[in-house]
Amino acid sequence: MSMPTFYLAEGFNENSLITLSGKEAWHALAVRRLNVGDPIRLIDGKGNVAWASVENQQGRNTASIRVGDVSYFLPQVPSIILATAVAKGDRQTIMLDMATQLGISAWQPLLCQRSVSKVGKNSTDRWRRICLEACKQSGSAWLPELLPAAKPEDVAREACARGREVLLAHPDGELNTVSPVDKLLLVGPEGGFTDEEVNKIIAAGAKKINLGKNILRIETAAVSLLAQLRAG
Repeated sequence: MSMPTFYLAEGFNENSLITLSGKEAWHALAVRRLNVGDPIRLIDGKGNVAWASVENQQGRNTASIRVGDVSYFLPQVPSIILATAVAKGDRQTIMLDMATQLGISAWQPLLCQRSVSKVGKNSTDRWRRICLEACKQSGSAWLPELLPAAKPEDVAREACARGREVLLAHPDGELNTVSPVDKLLLVGPEGGFTDEEVNKIIAAGAKKINLGKNILRIETAAVSLLAQLRAG
């Protein structure tokens, strides 16, 4: 069984005593039923990982944690930003979970002409929780950044200006060749990008990538492309 992992956005210092509270403490004490002396792992989502233990606990909402060794882990290379239309229902959860496990640096929702699902009032908080749980499960030290929704052509233009290789999932594309350059992956909604959107994305400097003969759902296309890039 893997060591239970907990998140502290404020970070931690080696050989210090810190307080774990709120949802993370509840998960540790009420759900995982950890006791004094039990070992745990801490992450801050920015590459720092600490090996620690429960020093004492106050009910089910607060625990004192003794921090031991702290290590810093570099982010995966290349850096990959995943930009997709918002998938429907649970498929959005599946996509973010798997994409986080595969080590994306950020996810950006796209405002596409054929988009069906939209960014809701509480969407970002829910998506952040999904990514955080995936980090804990996979052992990742990096929490993906959640970027604001934008039009695909604007996202492509900015990424190209920053030196990223922009890959557009499209049936007319070529088979992907893996390179070590930082990337932006663009995946459209059900029904795909419109011709107008495709032309603008290509004009911004993107390259079409073919993911095979079958028409893939948003989450399948995204995870398939990510897996190819990480396996290369």
